[in-house]
Amino acid sequence: MKILLKDSNIVDGTGQPSFEGSVIVEREKIAEIIRGAAPIDFDGKVIDCTGLTVAPGFIDAHSHNDWFAARQDPIPFFKPFAEQGIATQVVGNCGFSPFGYEAGTPHQALLGGGLFHTGDARGDFSTYAGWREAAGKKTPLNLAPLQGHGPIRTGICGYENRPLTKDELARRDAILEQSLEQGLFGASFGLMYEPDRYATADELEGAARIVAKYDGVLTVHPRACSAASTSYSPPFGGRPHNLRALDEMIALTRRTGVKMQYSHLIFVGESSWKTVDESLELIDRIRADGYDFAYDLYPMTFGVSVITVVLPTWYLSMPPAKRSRPWARLRLAAEISLTKKLLGFGFDDIQIAWIGEGYEELCGKRISEIAAEWKSSEVDTYIKLVELSQARGRVNMYKYYHDEIVNRLIRHQPSLFMTDAWIEEKGVQNASAYGAYPKFLALSREGQGLSLEETVRKMSGAVADRFSLKGRGYLKKGYAADITVFNEATVTNIGDEPVRPKGIEYLFINGKKVVSGGLADEAAMAGSGKILQKNSS
Repeated sequence: MKILLKDSNIVDGTGQPSFEGSVIVEREKIAEIIRGAAPIDFDGKVIDCTGLTVAPGFIDAHSHNDWFAARQDPIPFFKPFAEQGIATQVVGNCGFSPFGYEAGTPHQALLGGGLFHTGDARGDFSTYAGWREAAGKKTPLNLAPLQGHGPIRTGICGYENRPLTKDELARRDAILEQSLEQGLFGASFGLMYEPDRYATADELEGAARIVAKYDGVLTVHPRACSAASTSYSPPFGGRPHNLRALDEMIALTRRTGVKMQYSHLIFVGESSWKTVDESLELIDRIRADGYDFAYDLYPMTFGVSVITVVLPTWYLSMPPAKRSRPWARLRLAAEISLTKKLLGFGFDDIQIAWIGEGYEELCGKRISEIAAEWKSSEVDTYIKLVELSQARGRVNMYKYYHDEIVNRLIRHQPSLFMTDAWIEEKGVQNASAYGAYPKFLALSREGQGLSLEETVRKMSGAVADRFSLKGRGYLKKGYAADITVFNEATVTNIGDEPVRPKGIEYLFINGKKVVSGGLADEAAMAGSGKILQKNSS
């Protein structure tokens, strides 16, 4: 059946000025883009888009929904993203993917790093092909997968803090190459998380060279996103740690020539905000030298992480029995206390999202608040929460940056837009999963971001180009009919609350109308998406 999206303002994803016109959809493709008046006689369904903007289906440059795509019922995990106009997500970021590890590994329980698990999904996900077979039958959105480095290393040696042996490196390389040969769009590192935080520079360089060989993108969650951190020893002093982390990835890019996507350029803590100028100068410099280096951001000033993210490497790598020794506790408390003081970031900036069954009353509370209730020090309270969650708790972390920094990053040419969010079965939800892209559009309307055309480009065509998503990201004849229709005058998120946004009227995924009047059609969403493969439309 043909569909006519009639009499709209068309923003085609190129960044060029919008124009009045109509779009004809036939089956899974865009059949025609019409400038000016719509056809009088049309043999098909007509949707009047007067006063609305028709744009390419939004593309989320950084997501983790690959962990939920093969669930028995994946719809609840994808519905909020569809209702904010997202048709496609780049998944497998921060070193995490549900596939790509040695079959029979004794370390399978560690694969999600305390943040992710595949729940009731069925199948053998040791290979990308196994996951693709399961997820491809059910995914509600299009997914462009990356191979996480974390599951490969975890499968080989768990969370051991040591270099990989020559034999282990060969096994790592074989898994990575196998995934890339099967059509993945690149790979990812999660250098702030176990096990990638234990990877040596040579180990990372070897993986980057493989990604470059396949002309893939390497996305990297850096070792530090703040001026002081527990990722380096000592955890304070010298060059700001977030700049050291950026230096490391710039050097890796220069040595290997890999396409580098620096994951969520954020500046955690007030002391880190002073490093914005130098960070952007470093990025501009390597781009001026001809290297392909970019980054992504969300419009929220907070984000979600695993509760262990602020713990130093020396402590995490200790056997659990030794962590309670007095000297270890004293050293840990001293390092954390001094770091947060120097950073301008404290336990009142960390909110508990989930600890575990039986501790539901802690959800939504700041660690400082819990410490007061428990009549305990903040550091002791935090360590206790880590232990109660078995190091798998989730936290919302604030002071990632402030609105002026967000607006500046939005305007910076190398930036792309993303959510970095997922839906949890329990606990506090991340508002970015509900309203990140409508907020970008609202900022544009309010003059705090880019023009409407450039805003749409950074959430559609620019992402498609970056990750080589063939036949997507633009309103062009013959391209996939991924289309978002929104009301420019009303589109917005609802504060920083995890609730459905305003102004997203329709979403088509591969020609199927999955959102109408702002509400997702769950039946239509079932299997509407595709697992994309590089160089295939």
